[in-house]
Amino acid sequence: MQKFFNKVQYLIILGILFLPFEFLGADGQITQLNNPLGGSGGVNTISQLINSILGVIIIIAAPLAILAIIYSGFLFVKARGNPEKLKEARNTLMWTIIGIIVLLGAQLLSTVISGTITSLGTGV
Repeated sequence: MQKFFNKVQYLIILGILFLPFEFLGADGQITQLNNPLGGSGGVNTISQLINSILGVIIIIAAPLAILAIIYSGFLFVKARGNPEKLKEARNTLMWTIIGIIVLLGAQLLSTVISGTITSLGTGV
C-alpha cells in the first residue's frame, strides 16, 4: 500500500511541475516563454548562468577559505609539537588548499570552455 501512495505522490508532483507546459498553445496561437533571468544585463546563455553561479560561490567561499587558513594556523600554534595535533593541523591546511584549488579550477575550466565554444562560433 505504501508503494501505491509513493507512486501517486510522484505522479502528483510531476503533474504540478509540468502543468504550465500543458496549456501552451491551447488557444491555437504561438505562445512564447520569457526568460526569467534574462533582460537587460541578465543571463541569456548557459555559460553566463554557470559563470554567475560560480561567481557567487567564489564570493561566499573566499572568506571561508581565508578563515580556514587562519584556523589551521591556530591549530599549528596550539599543537606545540604534539605529533597528533600537528597532523590534524596539516590535514586542515591541506584540505583547505585543495578546496581552494577546486573552486579556482572550476572557474578556470568554465572560462576556458566558454571561450573555446564562443571562438568556434556556435555560442552557448
